[in-house]
Amino acid sequence: MNQILKEILEESEYFEKNNENIYIPKYLGLIVNSIVVYDVNWVIITEEELMLMNEHVQNHPIASVHLKNINSILIITEDGIKEVL
Repeated sequence: MNQILKEILEESEYFEKNNENIYIPKYLGLIVNSIVVYDVNWVIITEEELMLMNEHVQNHPIASVHLKNINSILIITEDGIKEVL
């Protein structure tokens, strides 16, 4: 699942790949499984987990979800909410 998610984020116009496991959203608001998370500065994908990180809280994620439990990822843009996954 992590490789599939990486490919989706790499192909998305709303994310920029920083390195192998880190992606930077172009907008700071994400909706993961219907839960709104603001101030997401980067996304880390591990073998089992999607971690949403903030630049002011670097020692742990502001939110995380196991990859097998991800149903949807949306991003809040200037033009409204857009589907990523």
